[in-house]
Amino acid sequence: MTPTKLCTAALLALSATACMSTKPPVIARDSTDVYQFDANKSFALNVAHMSRKTAGLSDVAEAEQAQFKANRALVGAEYSAAFLTGGVVDLLGSMASQSAADKKFAWKPAHVYVTKLNEADLDNDAFNVVKAGLASAFDKISGAEFVGLYRVSSDHLANNVNVLYKGILCDALPPEKRVNYERIKEVKTWINFGAEIDGACGITAHITVPGKLREKGGLKDVVHLEFQRGLSLVDKLALATSGYALVPASYLDPGSWLNYKVRAPYVVHNNTMWFFTTDNTSSPVPQTVLTSARLGQ
Repeated sequence: MTPTKLCTAALLALSATACMSTKPPVIARDSTDVYQFDANKSFALNVAHMSRKTAGLSDVAEAEQAQFKANRALVGAEYSAAFLTGGVVDLLGSMASQSAADKKFAWKPAHVYVTKLNEADLDNDAFNVVKAGLASAFDKISGAEFVGLYRVSSDHLANNVNVLYKGILCDALPPEKRVNYERIKEVKTWINFGAEIDGACGITAHITVPGKLREKGGLKDVVHLEFQRGLSLVDKLALATSGYALVPASYLDPGSWLNYKVRAPYVVHNNTMWFFTTDNTSSPVPQTVLTSARLGQ
């Protein structure tokens, strides 16, 4: 019997591609391009450009106006202009480019870490940097205990890791939103996990190494952790980051269809919130958000 026929109906319902491959994804370097902070940009905009994962941001007088979203008219107009100036464009390729542009404008909240990675073991090194960074962030959040960072088993999935936590802030979520250890054992979509995951809440995420940063001490690597689904705790994780955090003005959680909104996009670093303004404005991280042990505050 072929591997495809061995897949259970339940597994097929979970993911149409799960049975196509059991090869775990490898965290790879996207680019060796080097970014250097620009004194003419705000701290927040420099961090966004360092991450290479955002679009639609600029420094403005009012922080609330710093981000615009792509839409079909805007992106379509951009590619129409490219068509007029660049000659014949394949329609299908243009549509694919439009989709990619839309996705980049709809960027998700993220942690960003700047460190020196071991090139010979980049996959494990980047994973461990993120794991340590998350452990440090969870230590600052009342009501949430870090269970661990877990890899997925298939490179056909949108995420390559899962962030798990327990505690009061997990208990506030419905049981069907929590991890079932027996179910994960059955579908085998994760690797290297144990019974400690049972009953935990999860955030699906994706780790990449988008490039390098030039600092006074030399070149360092940029490690990017995008939070994708299960985002109810992400506002606290952003404020608690031990590295950098990027938060858009709004972000949709595909797992719950909740659309989270903040007054303005911002960056977090060293217990300070930085805004995309020409005056490079900032504000201390509100510690009550981290200590309230309540979601949405």
